[in-house]
Amino acid sequence: MLWSSCVALSFGLSVNAAISVSAQQTSSPVIGILSQPIGLRKTDQNTEQKEEYVIAASYVKWLESGGARSIPIPYDAGPGMVKDLFGQINGLLLPGGGSAVPPAVHQLLNLALDESFPVWGTCLGFEYLVQVLSSNSSLPVLTDGFDAENNSWPLLNVQRRQLYQDDRIYQIVRQKNVTSNSHHMGVEPSAFRNNENLNKLFEVTSVNVDGHGRPFVSTIEPRNPHIMPIYGVQYHPEKNAFEYGTYAGTNIPYKAIDHSEEAVEFSAYVARFFVRLVKAHNDNNHDGSSVHRHHSYTKHRQYPLVQTYPVKQMLAFEQYYVIPSAKQLDKTIKQSASKLLRG
Repeated sequence: MLWSSCVALSFGLSVNAAISVSAQQTSSPVIGILSQPIGLRKTDQNTEQKEEYVIAASYVKWLESGGARSIPIPYDAGPGMVKDLFGQINGLLLPGGGSAVPPAVHQLLNLALDESFPVWGTCLGFEYLVQVLSSNSSLPVLTDGFDAENNSWPLLNVQRRQLYQDDRIYQIVRQKNVTSNSHHMGVEPSAFRNNENLNKLFEVTSVNVDGHGRPFVSTIEPRNPHIMPIYGVQYHPEKNAFEYGTYAGTNIPYKAIDHSEEAVEFSAYVARFFVRLVKAHNDNNHDGSSVHRHHSYTKHRQYPLVQTYPVKQMLAFEQYYVIPSAKQLDKTIKQSASKLLRG
């Protein structure tokens, strides 16, 4: 993963600068966040409407609180762009939202499985994981109709594998309303158990029941985290620390999110857990061998960090970044390359 002095010098950097860049790559990994469509917006001419892609700022802040940077992966990215972006990142975050599984996610997860690459799925991202990795079972794994919109609950039947191993966190998640839920889709424990592939790959380490008493899986952890470091939660750990939206002109919270000391502590703990996982898998394998050497954030102009994009606000998110579509991004990359060639 570390840049060699020769590569650094080819970019006009000194050896000392190369060492500094290498250290940053190791200490603050880059995690790709999939953008999400949020509907249509009018163009400047008001003659047509285009879909807008976004990343909630809470995900970016959450990863930063764990010690990581992030770059966007366009929801509509094609195979070539996905492969190129995959080489720039050290981990992958599939966030919440309300969209169907795009082809990019299938490709990203296949690449991740091939390389024992760290992946985190939150809410919709969790649902993506179970849909893609259930191997197209004839029995539906993900179903609709859950009453789990705008609720914060403790976790039930918590298993102490990796994520909830810490004594204090184990007590917090079992006793406090620290998990923010915002979904109507979900996976019943029986549906998960009946899927051979999911059972082979994951262990259910917590469940919940919705407002009508219907159970759903709320945490999955890999049975072999060294080979497949992929985790998924149905709740939103980023919201406790970084979403404080209120209805316009009021102090009334838009979402029932717990911002207690324990909730914020839990949010930070989960961020650190994932970022530590990313660092570990990008530094050394479980047998001590070096892994993921070809994953290095070098294309800064083509793929800027998320926080360089325009910021907006809406009720659902305190802040969100407007991310270009794959087509727009590809056009920008080509224009930049053309300018460089012209000198």
